[in-house]
Amino acid sequence: MKPASIRFRVTAIAVVAVATVLAVVAFGVVLYQRSQLTAALDSTLRQRADDIAALVAAAETLPTELGASQQEGFAQLIDGAGEVIAASPNLGRGDQLAIEYTVGDPETLRTMTGLPVDDDAFRVISRTVATRSGPAALHVGTTYDVVGESTDALTTSLAVSIPVAVILLAGLVWVLVGTTLQPVERIRLEVAAIGAHDLDRRVSQPATGDEIALLAATMNQMLGRIEESVTKQQRFVADASHELRSPLTRMRSEIEVSLRDKAPVASSQLESLLAEVVGLQDLVADLLHLARSDAGSHSMSMELVDLDDLVLAEAGPLQLDGRVTVDMKGVSAARVEGDKGQLTRAIRNLLDNAARHAAGIVTITLCEEADTAVLTVGDDGPGFAPDQVQLIFERFARLDDSRSRASGGSGLGLSIARDIVHRHSGTIDVDLAGGPGARFVVRLPRA
Repeated sequence: MKPASIRFRVTAIAVVAVATVLAVVAFGVVLYQRSQLTAALDSTLRQRADDIAALVAAAETLPTELGASQQEGFAQLIDGAGEVIAASPNLGRGDQLAIEYTVGDPETLRTMTGLPVDDDAFRVISRTVATRSGPAALHVGTTYDVVGESTDALTTSLAVSIPVAVILLAGLVWVLVGTTLQPVERIRLEVAAIGAHDLDRRVSQPATGDEIALLAATMNQMLGRIEESVTKQQRFVADASHELRSPLTRMRSEIEVSLRDKAPVASSQLESLLAEVVGLQDLVADLLHLARSDAGSHSMSMELVDLDDLVLAEAGPLQLDGRVTVDMKGVSAARVEGDKGQLTRAIRNLLDNAARHAAGIVTITLCEEADTAVLTVGDDGPGFAPDQVQLIFERFARLDDSRSRASGGSGLGLSIARDIVHRHSGTIDVDLAGGPGARFVVRLPRA
């Protein structure tokens, strides 16, 4: 029995709680039993006192004996001067009993010991009665041992039965809790046996529909999330390795050719190497952003941001480049609260994606609808099928089979844009009904 186990704690708590309740109930039962027996004894005493009072009140000459001789009870009649008028045979005409009572006092009931009648405890009633010679004090008593014996017998029975009941309860609770926790232990063993190479395994789920079944279902859901996370992580590492290997291979090849030919490095070669380094630098920056996002360590400096200023600033270089025509007639003022740097990066990624796939025109609109700022970035390129909507936001996702950086980029831009928008409590969707090409719709809460 492990002291720290749930089974032990539940059993101990149940035993202590039940034992406490039973002890309190037993104490109450004993008190109630004593009270009821005492009340019945008092009723008998009053009846005997009433009988004697009626006898002495009607008698012209007071009797010298009161009642039959018995060891279990007594009676004594005392006048106002303290003289014994009459008494039961077991008392005789001896001295007055040592009972504090004065003629004329209210009726009293008490439990007394040390009376000369017997060594028992007695229940005694004292009252003032009327006689032809004047008022007198009447004491009537009976043994109290019957109450004590009955109470003691009940106490003994409870003292024996309660521990036995508690022991039986402890055993029953121990067995029931053990039986109840068996499925939990089975789930624990199954989960403990799942390693990094068999994350596709799931624990057995009972068909009871109770909390254990819910625990198994929750555990399977957690295992599913872990498997998905590990799979994404492995795919991320593989894709990152591929993306990093390609530019490094090209750079190495150019450098090795230059060293082999021992020719002066041409300006075009340096420009090519510079382009590869810049692309590699951007890729590393994207990977670092995603790593921080996964770790939850991204910090945002929240401020009021004029979203239209960011759109115009990022669209300017795209216009000067001349590769595509940028239509910004639909851009109007909109203000949000967020991190200016991250919002700029999200807008830049959307514009770069649109420019890369556009046939000739990139269209940007920005407006406010109710409590939302709505930014759309569209192009007139080939677009994509409805079943590709979720794929384009995946990391390293490209819709072309060649995985060409020139045509598809690193495949991280839209994933980063979605991450930034979600961090700003916004949404990013694809509007497939907006005509040819792709049209991305970003909704952010207005400031």
